[in-house]
Amino acid sequence: MTPRPLPLLLLALALTAAACASYTVEGDFAGRPLNGHAEPALTIVLIHNHGFSRAQAGTYRPATPPILRFAADRNPDVVVFSQVRNIANPTAADHAAFIESAVAHFHTERGVPIENIILAGQSCGGWGSLYAAAYRYPTIGGVLAFAPTCHGKLPHPPEVRARRAKELVKLAERLRAQGTIFVYEGDSYYDVAEWDGFATRTAGRAPWLRIVRVSRPRVLELCDFCGRDSHGAYWDGRFAAAFFDDHVQTLIDGIRARIRARLAASAH
Repeated sequence: MTPRPLPLLLLALALTAAACASYTVEGDFAGRPLNGHAEPALTIVLIHNHGFSRAQAGTYRPATPPILRFAADRNPDVVVFSQVRNIANPTAADHAAFIESAVAHFHTERGVPIENIILAGQSCGGWGSLYAAAYRYPTIGGVLAFAPTCHGKLPHPPEVRARRAKELVKLAERLRAQGTIFVYEGDSYYDVAEWDGFATRTAGRAPWLRIVRVSRPRVLELCDFCGRDSHGAYWDGRFAAAFFDDHVQTLIDGIRARIRARLAASAH
């Protein structure tokens, strides 16, 4: 679950969310900062969260994968904030709470509507993003989860498999956000078959939430360093080129349209 390091554009920025003082919101903007926007109500904020590795715990630095860096590069009204979670032994609840704190900061302290925020993450960051969207912020603008899991490497013992199955059912029952969940064949942290019933359960409640299953041959086409494991596929620029337009840009365009509709309605 180790994030692949990428060059940073800005020095690390540490912020504290007033709503959850015990969880420090620390990270870096990829490109333009939020304070470059005079109107936060017109700005889309994408919060990215990395996966988890015990070897890097406490020493993470912000990094943004190409598929999310495209979001800032191609959309002048989008700000991408890559969050880090620097505690040694976080639980799955901690991962979600860090993300919830970031949403609280941008909403409460920076004036960004919840509906303008996209949660994105990989591995534990993706799992935490789904949980934050399902249980804390049901009106969140969108979610992008890449290889979401926070259950350790395979094989999972029976009790972990049972717990994960229940958690997936509950997520499907509660999640209403628009967006995409990416799962890959050949991932060493989960089995794609675990997601078989998820889309069926969300179809009636959240038909706008898509699941993309990326086959092992397709992963190898799109990721140079995925020869042994598919888990970190989203760090490759070819993965970004393959999926950005249909999933990330489409989500951004939909949120932008809803922002304009809200503003038009309030003007009458």
